[in-house]
Amino acid sequence: MRPIFSYLSHIIFPQHCPACGRLAAPYCPGCLSGAASEALPPFCADCGGAYGVECCYDSVPCYAAAIHDGDARSFILALKYKNMRPLGEAIGREMGRLFPLQEAEMLVPLPLHADSRRAFNQTELIARGISSQWGTPVAAGLLKWRAGSGAQTEKRGRERRALSFGSFEASPELAGRGVVLVDDVYTTGGTVRAAKFALQRAGAEVRAVLVWTRRVSAPEHPGAWPEDGEYWL
Repeated sequence: MRPIFSYLSHIIFPQHCPACGRLAAPYCPGCLSGAASEALPPFCADCGGAYGVECCYDSVPCYAAAIHDGDARSFILALKYKNMRPLGEAIGREMGRLFPLQEAEMLVPLPLHADSRRAFNQTELIARGISSQWGTPVAAGLLKWRAGSGAQTEKRGRERRALSFGSFEASPELAGRGVVLVDDVYTTGGTVRAAKFALQRAGAEVRAVLVWTRRVSAPEHPGAWPEDGEYWL
């Protein structure tokens, strides 16, 4: 009876685990944990190099749960493009379990761009999942895109890397606060650098950056990331 019940539930609530395909469930806890069983070594949020060696001025560590490939990639794409919202907080809980607790007063999610057609901010959902593990509050709405900066899904590699440092503005409420920046995918680092700059300009101290996956592009195709702007299976 269980397979029949799952099939009928899937017809009413059409969703399935992005990893194993189990019907009537946005994810399987075991599949999600297996997609990011061990976090990547921390890297510099500014240049992408190994964190802890001399590289960038005012560098902060960036933690990624997995490389942007396989099941880890499938989960984040299902969240962003298949409207599987329960995945957001579930991914965040996994990140909170994997990453070392940061001494910070707020988690600041990357804002949803005004041009986005998505009805929810997946990064805020992820931040709320991390918050449930750490107890650190989420400061939604205190970091915003400036008008006219254009959505990131419309940009290729070089454009992402060259994202203006004036692309974001942060609230003065963050002045003097230790914060952790939360994003979904680290691509070229352009978005993280611009957001970090805006937070620091507002007087916040960025202690770390947390992302679900890190994308490593092939050097011969720096701008050819296939799912930019659309969902690829």
